[in-house]
Amino acid sequence: MSLINCIPINKKYIINFSGGQVMSWQDIYNEKHKTVSDAVSLMKSGDRLLFGHCVGEPSAFQTEMVKRANEFEGVEVVHLVYMGDGAYLQPGMESHFRHNALFVGGGARKAVAENRADVTPSHFSDVPMLFERGDMPIDVFAFMCTPQISMVMLM
Repeated sequence: MSLINCIPINKKYIINFSGGQVMSWQDIYNEKHKTVSDAVSLMKSGDRLLFGHCVGEPSAFQTEMVKRANEFEGVEVVHLVYMGDGAYLQPGMESHFRHNALFVGGGARKAVAENRADVTPSHFSDVPMLFERGDMPIDVFAFMCTPQISMVMLM
């Protein structure tokens, strides 16, 4: 899995240990920013894909990967609780995308019941260890985020 190897310093700069240079978070964001099509192109057949959870679930990524389903075979899609529209869980998609639910949400129940999706029972607190120990190595992590802002209003 490709990760940004960095730590925040005073919330303004980030040190990239792989290259040793100091970069602002804006520079790193711009370097990592991709179109949805470019992001889906990074995935390949046989990969294990992890989606961000809840509001981090990348709906545009899912829509694009379903449009391009014929480019992929045997992609395992790992998800905590699926909240999307279920397009990649529809009958006929299982040779392209096989859902693996860590917690079975409403959108995945029918596919699980019809043996078109899998379940890996987990305690929420144990999920990070699945990835850290290598029990479930991840090839692609797709998530949705926004650039950092200087002010947030909480209601």
